This record gives sequence, structure tokens and C-alpha cells, in this order.
Amino acid sequence: MRRIFASMVGISLGLALALGLGWTMARGAGAASWREEPTPTPTSTLTPTLTPTPTLTPTPTPTLPVTRVHPVALALARWISQTFSQAGITVTISASDLMALQAQGFGYGEIARALQLVLASQTDQDPTNDLTLEQALMLGRQIGWGQAYRLYNLHPGGRGLGAIMRSAKPGRFAPPSPSATPTLSAQGAPGFPLGFLKQKEKDEDSKPSHGIGRGRK
Repeated sequence: MRRIFASMVGISLGLALALGLGWTMARGAGAASWREEPTPTPTSTLTPTLTPTPTLTPTPTPTLPVTRVHPVALALARWISQTFSQAGITVTISASDLMALQAQGFGYGEIARALQLVLASQTDQDPTNDLTLEQALMLGRQIGWGQAYRLYNLHPGGRGLGAIMRSAKPGRFAPPSPSATPTLSAQGAPGFPLGFLKQKEKDEDSKPSHGIGRGRK
């Protein structure tokens, strides 16, 4: 009986030890599993930053100032367009050119006289003495308008500004060909040889008078 009892006690103790060991191992595994489980890190949701579209401001187009055309310059330009065209002369003088010359110190009266010289010089069948408006202006200032008119057989009467403005017909006229207006120098006419002037004056003095009007000096 003792032997049987001892065997039963041994078996019971073995079972108890086995159960206790199993329970301990299961508890340890569960604790380890609980400790090893990582804590999830919250993921932040990125909100995209919207870049505002720049508002384009239109650049205003600069308004060019309107240049008022002087009525005398307009009348002279109209006379040039009508008279020079009839004479077969290419018109390169505009009202703006005349206003630029006036701004440089030339009066419209002497500009009108110079235009008469230009017309006479370019219609006398002698291309060697053709004058530009700039040359005619300086020629008149150098030797006087009366003497300059005599060089080209012009009577000084009825050729001034008033006569030109009266003869200019109203109405539209063809615009001239573009031509730069140079800045004139008081030292002399641009490209005008003084020796030619002296020879021209000498030749004209040797000819009989053609009823120019005022006597020669």
C-alpha cells in the first residue's frame, strides 16, 4: 500500500510540477509577446500647401504726346508738295522738318526765302549748283538774301512767306519721302564750297542785268 501510495504521490507531484512549469512558460511567453509588440507610431497626414497663382497686371501702353503742327509749317509743307512736285523735284521736306529748323533758330520767313532758292537752283538746268534747304538757309545768312537771289536770277519781290502762304492750295497733300534734318552750324553751309560761291558771283556780275530789281552792290 505504501508503495502504491508513494507512486501516486510521485505521479501527482510530477503532474503538479508539469502543470506549474507549463503555466509558467505560457505566462512568460505571453508577457514576452505583450512586451515585444511595438507601439504603432501615428502617421501625420501632410496637407499640401497651395501656392497662389500670381495675378498678372497688364502693362499700360505709353501714350505718345501729340505734337501740334504749326499752321505756318503746314502751309509751307503744302506749298512744297504742290510746287516741287509740279517741277519734277522729289519732295523730302515735311512740316516736322520745318518745325525742327524753326526750333534751331531759323524763322519761317527766311525758311520761305530759302525754299525759293532751292526751287530756283534745282530748276535752272545746272545740277552743279543745286541747293538743299539747309544750304540755302546758310547761303542767305552768309551773303544776304538779296545777293543770294541775284545769284539765281530771282526777283526778290513776291517770293516771301506771305506769297507762299497765299499760293498754297488747301487740301490734303502727299507726304514727303523720309529725310533726316541735320543740325545746322553757323560756320557755313553743309557741303557748300565757298570757292563755288565766289566764281558764281563773278560769272553773274559779268552778265547784263535781267531786271532783277535792286541794283547790284
